[in-house]
Amino acid sequence: MHFREPTEAQKMFKGLLEKVKALSIDYIRVEHEEENVVSVYISEKIQYAVQVVIIPVMIEFIIKNREDDWILDYIENIFYFTDYEEKKQILEIAKALMDGSNPEIPTVQDVVPREQLIAEALHDFLEIPISFSFESFIKFRMRSYNEALLQVVEAAIDEYKLEQEYQTFIQGLREFRENREPLLDELHILHDEQFYFFNPDFTEIKRDELFKYIDRKLILHQPMYIDSAVLAPLVSISPKSISIYTDQIDNGMVQTIHNIFLENVTIYTKKSFENRRLKAKNI
Repeated sequence: MHFREPTEAQKMFKGLLEKVKALSIDYIRVEHEEENVVSVYISEKIQYAVQVVIIPVMIEFIIKNREDDWILDYIENIFYFTDYEEKKQILEIAKALMDGSNPEIPTVQDVVPREQLIAEALHDFLEIPISFSFESFIKFRMRSYNEALLQVVEAAIDEYKLEQEYQTFIQGLREFRENREPLLDELHILHDEQFYFFNPDFTEIKRDELFKYIDRKLILHQPMYIDSAVLAPLVSISPKSISIYTDQIDNGMVQTIHNIFLENVTIYTKKSFENRRLKAKNI
């Protein structure tokens, strides 16, 4: 294998050695006598060696050492994002989409896992004996993988734009509530599938009463939809403090309320609601 940079050859050499050692295989010899070249000699079980050593190491090498650069190239040269922070954020979203590491970001439908696409390209390409340029392999044999990357980048950019719209939406609601007098000092919100509002003495505020609190200017001046059941009355009331009782702190609406009101929000377990309510009533 011929590499563009000596550092890449060194990484591949190290990866192959570690894999051979981990599997205790004595019929594979890996050499790195030329700075840009890595040689692999297999004396038996050739197909097995390619399957369990060569291909997995090359997949890992490509993902770790080349993938980020390709994604950034698409972001900048196809979608024309040039700001460093924007590119970084889109890259992180793209990686999360492929890794499935962030449950809040949906996966891209109909995209074959990149490990499978790289493995298929290598299966079709690797024949023993073979001498090849890694750059040539990347350039001519990775079309399916590159198409999948492009699809992921498109989805990542869509997700990034949604996040920017959400942040603008949140900032607008923060500014709205900061510029108005609180209609209640304290509000209790019970999250039990739906959201139920209670005044400072834990008396429930019914839906029709809650609806009367809504400031129409809030609805008219928001670029995104604001629901009339939770956010619109809550931001219109703009209480000094909010207590949320929930067993799902990662719920989207709970997180949105927290993002708007920040340090004014305290989150309790749903079980503690009745205890605090009884204590308040006794007082």
